[in-house]
This record gives sequence, structure tokens and C-alpha cells, in this order.
Amino acid sequence: MKKKGQMPLWAKFGIAIAWDILDFTIFRIPGIGTITDIVSVPLAIALWGEVGVLAAWEIADVTDQVDAEIPTMTLIGIISSLKGT
Repeated sequence: MKKKGQMPLWAKFGIAIAWDILDFTIFRIPGIGTITDIVSVPLAIALWGEVGVLAAWEIADVTDQVDAEIPTMTLIGIISSLKGT
């Protein structure tokens, strides 16, 4: 059940999918990708709760090429939904 003031699940997934599409494209630029990977951690936590900290793994890829192949934000959303959080 949705708590008062909580974003609907479809909106959370919309943001996550849009973020991953950007990660597949313009966030692959070295430097820009690293900055957006840092921004993605608090965004993932805001969307999905504490499981969002899993987005931090993308910071380790300084080339911004490997992490761009994995839809991390969406996968975290799926994990969060399966956990019921």
C-alpha cells in the first residue's frame, strides 16, 4: 500500500528507466559518467530506499563503459519491488 506523500511505483520506474537510458547514452562520456554515477546513489536511495546503495558499484568503473551496459537503477527497482519495500 502506498504511504501518504510517496511516489507511485510507475513514476519511480519511469525515472529509473529514463536514468538508465541516459546511462546507456550520454552518461558513457568519461568524467560525466563518473559524476552522474555519484549522483545516482542518492537518487536510487530516494527512489528505492536503502537497497539503492547498490548503485554505488557504478562509481568503481572509471571508464564508464562497463556499468553503462547494466540497467542498475531499474534492477534496483525490481529488487525493491520483490522485497516489498
